[in-house]
Amino acid sequence: MPGTRPESNVTTSTDQQNTIALAQLQVEVAYMKAAIARLDASTHELDQKLDMVLNQLAQARGGWRTLMLIGGAAGTLGSGITWLVSQVRG
Repeated sequence: MPGTRPESNVTTSTDQQNTIALAQLQVEVAYMKAAIARLDASTHELDQKLDMVLNQLAQARGGWRTLMLIGGAAGTLGSGITWLVSQVRG
């Protein structure tokens, strides 16, 4: 019987170690789930901000085109007036 008892203690000790290791893994998994949830929220916020930036760029691009159109039209009109005045005077 003395030989049986140490094996029993070893088994109990191994079971305790396994239980502790399992508990540690469960805590780590819970931490990882919380970290993933935080990352998901952060990613969602970044997506919203990126959408806002892209919208601003799209509006700026449209504004730039409008300014170029107005500038081109003004330049053409100014050239036409200059040509007309030079033809009338000259």
